[in-house]
Amino acid sequence: MNASTAIAAGLSFVLGATLAALAWAWRLRLKSRAKAAVPQRWPLRARAIVNGNEREVWQALQAIFHDHVVLVKTPIPRFTRLRDTDKAKGRDAPGRDKAGALAQLKSEQWLEKLSSLHTTFTVCTREGKVVGCVDVPGQLALTQASRELKESLLLECGIAYTVVNAFNLPDAGVMRELFLGEVPPARQEQQATRGGDSEFHADLAAFTKGVQPAR
Repeated sequence: MNASTAIAAGLSFVLGATLAALAWAWRLRLKSRAKAAVPQRWPLRARAIVNGNEREVWQALQAIFHDHVVLVKTPIPRFTRLRDTDKAKGRDAPGRDKAGALAQLKSEQWLEKLSSLHTTFTVCTREGKVVGCVDVPGQLALTQASRELKESLLLECGIAYTVVNAFNLPDAGVMRELFLGEVPPARQEQQATRGGDSEFHADLAAFTKGVQPAR
């Protein structure tokens, strides 16, 4: 076999391999398109956004916070964001140190993990500022870990959080005091004569009793 024959054979082999690779890539592309094709009929049906127990609590919250907006199952990352650590330290972003960059990356990873986290109801002002969140336990009990996680991260943001159910609806005065800091005149008199806010915490414990999360 002379050199020209060897070269021709080599070129033929390379060309054949290239065509085979292209054909395989095209086949994979067609399969991908078939999978991504929009079905003519979706295997879905509409359902209510809340169940019976949640609906009763929702109606109660709408009455209690008649001057606010009660949102349903809003993701927590929708109304929270990462702190700007560089501005807080009075430094420009390009000059931040390695530790700050790593802390920012870690925070972003945590934010991604929390992307699906939500509470049953979110109470906010008509301007969109969130003042408090409420969870209503469903068929799957709210775990202690989940409750503590929500409490800690919402507290960090200055947002109140509690758990109630339809069988133990919250008192209007207690809820407005918890979420808005409004102290009813009667309680103001009690605090002035007795001191402290122990009765408020007793009332709060009273309506949250019975909805303790599973451990």
